[in-house]
Amino acid sequence: MATVTRENIGLLHEKLTLTITPADYTRVYNKALIKVAETANIHGFRKGKVPLSVVNKMYGEKIISEEIFKIVDKEISGFITKERLDIITQPMALSSTFNNIDVNNLEEYEFVFEIGLKPEINIDPKEIKVTRYVIEISDKMIDDQAEKIQLQLGTMSEPETVSSDDDLLNILLTETDANGERIDGGLERSTSVNLKHFDPEFKKTLLGLKKDASVIASLAVAFSEQERGYVLEDLGLDKEDASNAEKTFKIEITKIGHQEKAAVDEEFFKKAYPNKDIKNEAEFRDIVRAEIEVYFKEQSRKQTHDQMYHYLLNNLEVPLPKGYLLRLLEEGESKDKPRTKEEALEVYPNFANQIKWSFITQHFQKAENIGVYPEDLKLAAKNQLLQYMGGQMQMLGDDNKFIDDYVERMAKDKKFIDEHYNGILINKIFTGLESKVTATEEGIDVEAFGSKLHHHHF
Repeated sequence: MATVTRENIGLLHEKLTLTITPADYTRVYNKALIKVAETANIHGFRKGKVPLSVVNKMYGEKIISEEIFKIVDKEISGFITKERLDIITQPMALSSTFNNIDVNNLEEYEFVFEIGLKPEINIDPKEIKVTRYVIEISDKMIDDQAEKIQLQLGTMSEPETVSSDDDLLNILLTETDANGERIDGGLERSTSVNLKHFDPEFKKTLLGLKKDASVIASLAVAFSEQERGYVLEDLGLDKEDASNAEKTFKIEITKIGHQEKAAVDEEFFKKAYPNKDIKNEAEFRDIVRAEIEVYFKEQSRKQTHDQMYHYLLNNLEVPLPKGYLLRLLEEGESKDKPRTKEEALEVYPNFANQIKWSFITQHFQKAENIGVYPEDLKLAAKNQLLQYMGGQMQMLGDDNKFIDDYVERMAKDKKFIDEHYNGILINKIFTGLESKVTATEEGIDVEAFGSKLHHHHF
């Protein structure tokens, strides 16, 4: 009878040894021989009349291998189920005596596997400590948003010269050397920038310029720090690399646009918020404030989720089977891409964090009875469509068939599911924890809050 023995070889790291005797596989082996003999086409013999000795000689090694590996899979899987072992991945083969098979001399074989066990995790949500930030909405924030809406609903003109901070310049950036000579194979990109986003000193050189005028300058000289980051990203350059900001470009003005602000009157209120009855500017500003509050409340919520993530990852002790995980890393993604022990040790810290987080996620998924369902995927698909359309769903009119068809199709699309499943799951876990964690409320201005968003994971 086949037997499986279990031996601990490290923290959450076990060795399973399966022993198979001839009595365990002789019957199925002989049965398989007979089945092959009944259907084999071998020269010199009628179909179905091939002697078992001939079949054994020609196909015995292949047949015995197939039958034994079926037994191995069944016995190891059965043992894991019987012992209720919560394993990380499928058992990894460590060694075997199953080699140099002699079909005329059946032997006892031994198969050795390694398994990694998932740790038990106990988390009291109250131990998770976070700060819930309440962003202070200033009059300037309301002013800026109100002005933005005025510009969006205003009219565009094309003045002859650059003259106002509200001028929108279409520019062509062409990489040059320090002398302003174009670099062969250098970067070239068109973009649009408001005059107010150029560096204050450099901006003076642009005032009064006409279409097709150009200036030579480094990115560090031309743009304010924040806008420079956007330009560097647009050019495909690393904004964290200070040397990229020193690159020199010819900045050619290809178009000058000026957005006239819409007058703040009854017509403006109706265009800005067609579903609201706004009577005066004060009511308009109240609605703008409410929208800003909703936006930052959601941003604060996401930042709280990020705190939960870091708290759990950095403060929760989760034992890991390091020896087993290192073996997994050495095996690589496939047998064709193994790693050395040194390479495995190098990537282990990041890999361990990924594994640890997956265990934490699985714990909450089970403890909070959380799942991802078709309606969750449909909502994600609808939100994605809304983003694609810039929030202008009304462009589709009253006919929702397009939306419904899109949502149904995407909710069944494997690529879409793979891309969104984990994000939906994590958001549901954190949302469920929001009312259970220990939270301290703290007021904060928008600039200080912005500094806390640099390393968001969610």
